[in-house]
Amino acid sequence: MNLVIAKTIFNFLMIAGIILGISFVFSTTFSKRGKHKSVVYLVLVILFLTLNNIQIVVVDSGILEVNFYFRKLLIPWYLLIFPCFYTFLTYYLKIEQKIYSFVPITIGLFLTEIAIRLAFIPLYFDENNSYIVAKYSQIEEIVNAGFAIFLYAKAFLLLFRYANLYQYVLSYDNVKWLKIFMALGSLVILLWLTAIVSNISKVLNPEIYIYYPMRLSCSIILYWIGYQGFFNYRILTQRIQIRKDMALENENVVVLPKNEIPIHNDAKENQFLIIKEHIENNNRFLDPAFSLDVLASETKMSTTKVSNIINNQSEFNFSDYINQLRIEKAKLLLLEPKYNDYNIEAIGFECGFNSKSAFYTSFKKFTDATPSEFKKQNL
Repeated sequence: MNLVIAKTIFNFLMIAGIILGISFVFSTTFSKRGKHKSVVYLVLVILFLTLNNIQIVVVDSGILEVNFYFRKLLIPWYLLIFPCFYTFLTYYLKIEQKIYSFVPITIGLFLTEIAIRLAFIPLYFDENNSYIVAKYSQIEEIVNAGFAIFLYAKAFLLLFRYANLYQYVLSYDNVKWLKIFMALGSLVILLWLTAIVSNISKVLNPEIYIYYPMRLSCSIILYWIGYQGFFNYRILTQRIQIRKDMALENENVVVLPKNEIPIHNDAKENQFLIIKEHIENNNRFLDPAFSLDVLASETKMSTTKVSNIINNQSEFNFSDYINQLRIEKAKLLLLEPKYNDYNIEAIGFECGFNSKSAFYTSFKKFTDATPSEFKKQNL
């Protein structure tokens, strides 16, 4: 009875995931960014996962009555998931020209497995050959698992050991969300290997429920990466455009030469002007790693001296002084018509904040409104 309940819950969760997957595929495909190769491969990851889950639910729930042979030789959509994710990763990190694509090999392997299924058609109605079909199915899964683990390992090394290949993307995205996915993916791989080993001696009657944890965790993680991937890709492309626009603006800014900076009788006020000119003319406040120590080093003053000058002349401490400049820049970008459809987080990140929460907290502090509220009030 417990197994029946577990199976019912499993099918319910799988159906919910299928609906989510179909919604993601359609909404992403017909979005403005659905044609970019990075997004295309991300959509393919979710599509193949969804197709794989559809046939599992159809067979396991009894919606479609199939015999032993069809059950053992379902279409191997899962084979295509890992290569598409690996290719998505190379396009997202903008290193597709440096990394070999395994898509052609995967397509060849997939078509070969389909051809073998077609060759097995004469055996479908002969129960005496059930062992042959079952044994082939088991060997095929082991081969596919090995190929998937190979690609997973390459993706893992790419992210954690070859960051020098994607320094450009790292200037916009710390890829923490991808690293989290890779860590969670290890769990899926482990569950998959556990299921294969558990059933390796049960050729004709494998314990299907052993695969339930793997299938559910795989679905959850891959749907999560689908959402995160599309969302982060959107922010990445928007940040690149914002930074290009700001670079063009900076080319037209007239920077006051040091010998033309106004001189005041107050030495500290003059020093503050030097600090202010350095921060604003060089857009140092847009750097999320900019700190008091960095500023002191760049202006060749002690940290204590720089801190005291800013505190006395600006009525802000260093952190608030920098964040106030960031918020002023963010306000300008939020009111810029060409960024109306941009994600607010993209603007916050390009103004020097390293998290959504830090941006919203500072914005509320200096404007008494959230970025969304400010935008509505002023547009």
